[in-house]
Amino acid sequence: MNNPSGPSDATDRAEAANDCPHDTSAGLLYLYAVARHADLVGQYLTRPPHAQPVTGVAGEPVRLVRHLDLVGVAGRVPAADFDEEPLHRHLEDLDWLAAVAHRHQAVVEAASSAAAAGVLPLRLTTVYRDAASLRRMFQARHEALTTALDHLDGKVEWGVKIYTLPSPETEARTAPDSATAPAGAAARDSATAPATGGDGGPKAPATESDQARSAAAPGVGRAYLRRRGAERRADEDRARQADDAVRQIHTALAASAEAAHLHPPQNSSLSVHPGRNLLNASYLVRRDDDSAFTAKVRAQVERAPASGLMVELTGPWVPYSFVAATTGLADGTTDDR
Repeated sequence: MNNPSGPSDATDRAEAANDCPHDTSAGLLYLYAVARHADLVGQYLTRPPHAQPVTGVAGEPVRLVRHLDLVGVAGRVPAADFDEEPLHRHLEDLDWLAAVAHRHQAVVEAASSAAAAGVLPLRLTTVYRDAASLRRMFQARHEALTTALDHLDGKVEWGVKIYTLPSPETEARTAPDSATAPAGAAARDSATAPATGGDGGPKAPATESDQARSAAAPGVGRAYLRRRGAERRADEDRARQADDAVRQIHTALAASAEAAHLHPPQNSSLSVHPGRNLLNASYLVRRDDDSAFTAKVRAQVERAPASGLMVELTGPWVPYSFVAATTGLADGTTDDR
């Protein structure tokens, strides 16, 4: 059994001795993933058949930090970008964030491919002061981390999003409200407009047809309001039916998965889809059950338009969404601040 009080072998002790002390000039330690000690070998993460280390979010070589029976996939990143204050500013820069996310994902995928078993992917910008801080985390959360590795081994994450489709009735309503009741609007305008002509002089007396349209205005206005009320009720009925359909789909998919995680609905302004996002979910699925799960989703893809919905499937991914709940590792944390 490994010694629970420090590095697990002579290699780990040598690495610990060479670790930089608590000094931000040496950079911070960005943690990408955690794996079993025996599942990733060597000092650096490499992508076979190449011997060169994989590079991380700052172009740094990604190294393996060992402690007990665990190994952290990590790299030195500049404090000028990843310390608390500059990182807070960067997180508001979508271009910077997208570049970091792309590189982060590439490292996690490389670790997952290289490992003999599963890895725990960490969220973006999970940063520690140094290797000693990371090892203290391994010590404190050893049981949770090893339990999560056991739980997630052999499983992948699938993402499912469901959006509303525009109804034919909604698409037909392309004109402003004022254009949908031209007769009533015209009659009201006629009844309330100043009695002046085009040159500012007295307006010509109303004709019999003008008077007839004015008399009909109240009836036309009521008909317009009734129609608008009916349209609103129809929209509410469609929304209820869509919500019911989404609940049924989620229940069926969750029953076919090991676990499910609901994310907040996607912001419409950030989506390429015109409809409203009703479901943004992740499902943890055994690799052996991939085919059965994706077949169920594709069946929903075909049936959903009849309910005014569109279903989107993404994946398979390393199971990001199921790490925090089992390990207590929050998004974007920095240890020993």
